[in-house]
Amino acid sequence: MRTKSLAVMFVLAIFFAFSVSSCTTENDNVALGTAVGAGLGAVISHHNRWKGAVIGGAIGALAGEAMYQIQQKAIQEAVQSQKPVVYQRETGNGGWQRVEASPVGQPAYNPQEHTKCQKVHIREIENGKVVKDTIKEVCKGYKETNTY
Repeated sequence: MRTKSLAVMFVLAIFFAFSVSSCTTENDNVALGTAVGAGLGAVISHHNRWKGAVIGGAIGALAGEAMYQIQQKAIQEAVQSQKPVVYQRETGNGGWQRVEASPVGQPAYNPQEHTKCQKVHIREIENGKVVKDTIKEVCKGYKETNTY
C-alpha cells in the first residue's frame, strides 16, 4: 500500500513539473488541471487510488481546457474592443473562476512584418484568490498587396 502511495505522489510530481515548465497557456491550464484533479482524486478515493487519480485527472484536464477557452475569448474581445473584458463561471464544487483581460497601451503596427500587436493584462481568479497574473502580447498578421 505504501508503494502505491509513493507511486501516486511520484506521478503527481511529474504532472506538476510539466505544468510549471510548460510554455503555453493552454498547456499550463490543462496540465495544472490534470495534476490537481489527479491529486484530489487519489486522495479522496479510498478504495482504488489509481482509479481516483485517473478520473480526477480527466476532470481536471477538462476544467483546465474550459478555463483556457474562456481566457482566449476574453483576450480576443479585449483586443477588438480596446476595453477590459471579464468572464466568470461557476465551478462544479460551488466555487467560481474569473478571467479579466485588459488591453495595455495602444496596438503597435509593424509594416515590415505586416503585424499588429497588442499587449493584454490577464488575471485568473479562483474563489477570490489571484492564481495567475500575466501580460501577453497578441499579434495578428495582415496582408498588403498592390494587385487585384
